[in-house]
Amino acid sequence: MLETDSPSKTFIGVRFVLFGFDPVNKTKLKSKLVGGGGIDAGQYSEDCTHVIVDNIVFDDPVCAGARNDGKTVVTGLWVDHSLDIGVPADATSIMYRPLRDLNGIPGAKNLIICLTGYQRQDRDDIMTMVGLMGAQFSKPLVANKVTHLICYKFEGEKYVLANKIKKIKLVNHRWLEESLRNWELLPEDNYSKSGHELEMLEAAAKDSEDEAEGTSVMQPSYENANKSPQSLQVGTFKACEMPKTGEVQKISHNLSGPEGVSSFVNAKDILVSPWEKKQR
Repeated sequence: MLETDSPSKTFIGVRFVLFGFDPVNKTKLKSKLVGGGGIDAGQYSEDCTHVIVDNIVFDDPVCAGARNDGKTVVTGLWVDHSLDIGVPADATSIMYRPLRDLNGIPGAKNLIICLTGYQRQDRDDIMTMVGLMGAQFSKPLVANKVTHLICYKFEGEKYVLANKIKKIKLVNHRWLEESLRNWELLPEDNYSKSGHELEMLEAAAKDSEDEAEGTSVMQPSYENANKSPQSLQVGTFKACEMPKTGEVQKISHNLSGPEGVSSFVNAKDILVSPWEKKQR
């Protein structure tokens, strides 16, 4: 394993302070951070780099003050995801931003959200975002209950069924991300492309941008001499392939619990907590 992938090096350079955690979970999270090379600042100070919070909203004076001071403000979920990948996760991801309201986005409690086509980490991230917005997640697509289907591709049994039921909204993952970022349920019509279509459009735009950058290098100017390409990808998702066999069978294998267990869950119950992350 590369040294940069070692959990003992994950938080090198991170000088943190914790707010809002109960004593037991504060101790557990501190242990993870220090074990990964982080330094406990003990209290908020000028040399603190990260403010990690729990049960504190985005506009709380603690968070607002830390942001104004240029600190990185994240929830405990950032710690667990960072340990998973062996390097600090992207702290700008909407998943690590403190919530604007601990009760969720207004109106989201009435939503039951299902997904199709997304696999592995993408699937887990969608389930996390559903919980953060205060909605419920459903493993199967139950026609008379599900309100939204998050689609990677417009194909497969779930999509075919949902497409016949007009009350089910077909959207991509950006709807979740941007609803969380704006803290309101955004119009679904603006997210009617599949996740795969969205990726293709972003890839084409990135290629065009790279070509333009290449032209700029061949014909340098003082204005763009220090300009560097920027990724157009907003979220955390990567391209994934649809199952070659029946979609429902594949998703059932990855998501469904034992037979007889309720298929509907409150998505907040499946969120990866800052101190007890579910083993993937």
